[in-house]
Amino acid sequence: REISSFEDGDFTYEKFEARYNSDLAKGLGNLVARVIALAEKAKNQKLKAENQKFIDNIRKNYIKALDQFRYNEALSVIWELVGFSDRYIERERPWQESKKQEEVINDLLLFIREIARLLEPFLPETSEEILKQIENRQGKPLFPRIRFGT
Repeated sequence: REISSFEDGDFTYEKFEARYNSDLAKGLGNLVARVIALAEKAKNQKLKAENQKFIDNIRKNYIKALDQFRYNEALSVIWELVGFSDRYIERERPWQESKKQEEVINDLLLFIREIARLLEPFLPETSEEILKQIENRQGKPLFPRIRFGT
């Protein structure tokens, strides 16, 4: 997502390692693991209206970026949803007992399902693995951290 489809980019192993570890291992991988761990008993329901509106906007921006061959922007849109999901889980604290705990966990499951679907053109095996983990409610690490030059 760092390099535009239409311009040269600045690639280094250090930048690759940093992006991989922050976006994939820590960002997406951690989000999926946290939600799956909470989701053992959650039932599939519909998103709350305000969350559905956010998802609809994400899809619109994603499709627009893909239609314009701006793959880096499409990936940035996906990571908007990853960031939104991280903030949502921290704000709602679904690990604490509450009346809306199941609703929050369900929303999070639907968020990561949407993330998996949007990622499919870029990371098809990861997308499939996320969907499998949601279905089975069994998590396992998606992205081990990497280190170059050590």
